[in-house]
Amino acid sequence: MQEFHTTINENGRITIPATIRKKLNLKAGSDLIIKISPENDIILHSPKQSLQRLQTIFKSKKKSNLVQELIEMRRKEKI
Repeated sequence: MQEFHTTINENGRITIPATIRKKLNLKAGSDLIIKISPENDIILHSPKQSLQRLQTIFKSKKKSNLVQELIEMRRKEKI
């Protein structure tokens, strides 16, 4: 894992180093999601990265299982 140093300015803003911006194709106006992990680490990622993670998760599951899970959830809601 690469590590970079940056500071928070007087307005509470941080600068993402150019190396990271280029690698992740981030430009002025790019959306970012900020999360705080259970260990209080700050995690930044783009909505595109979130979508890719979700797609990977759903690809690993069989579609019939997801359909069955939804059907079961709906049945339980009716009870």
